[in-house]
Amino acid sequence: MKCVKKQPGTLHKPASKQAVFFELLGRLKARRSHFPLTEVRAAVNDSGLSLANGTLKVYLSEATRQGLIHDAGRGWYSRLSEPLKLDPRPVQKLIRATKKALPLLDFCAWSTAQINPWMRHLLAQPVAFLYAPRGALESVGDALRAQGWKVAANPGKREVARDVLPGEEMVVLRPTHSKQPPAQKHLAAPEQVLVDLLVETEALGLMDSAEARAVLLNASDAGLVKMSDLKRFAESKHLEWAEIPFTN
Repeated sequence: MKCVKKQPGTLHKPASKQAVFFELLGRLKARRSHFPLTEVRAAVNDSGLSLANGTLKVYLSEATRQGLIHDAGRGWYSRLSEPLKLDPRPVQKLIRATKKALPLLDFCAWSTAQINPWMRHLLAQPVAFLYAPRGALESVGDALRAQGWKVAANPGKREVARDVLPGEEMVVLRPTHSKQPPAQKHLAAPEQVLVDLLVETEALGLMDSAEARAVLLNASDAGLVKMSDLKRFAESKHLEWAEIPFTN
């Protein structure tokens, strides 16, 4: 009797749960630059992949270790590895002027010119914001006016039309907030800028609110945002979390 040699089997070994999870994670991060743990869990459940919470956390830690995703803080992850950076040049003149007049002052600043890369329509006339202790705002305002700056010290809605005139020398002074993210070399952190953009758009009418939200969405695609800092600061400013477009 002639022996018939068996052909190698054509069935492949099923992919491990971790491999399936990494594929799912790849699809998720292709859609969103930043996403929370709750969204990861929802995607797992929708896929029918059965993962205990402990296993899910182990897989997320391994994905982070391998650089597939990056920790954005407070249960958030991102596909982006490099932190969001804002061009410091639009506020360097203001920072130098403030340091010259008040060298011991603890302050930070940002300008609407820094968000132009993510605007649909560029802001022709910028407005700068400087944050300092409330008790020092009057001294800061006097020192900057003496150097030729136009200054609005913590204006309310009634004073906006009169005191806030956008232009290269326009500075709005605001009191430092205890929950604002740490500044670097007097430059307001991107997370502070993104939150205060929404706040000041409402307070000063800087732009259409939809445009401001679009800036946040576009900026979040440009670099890693520390969601822990952003959410803490947004909550301190009484912003509804749903108002932050990349958090929905």
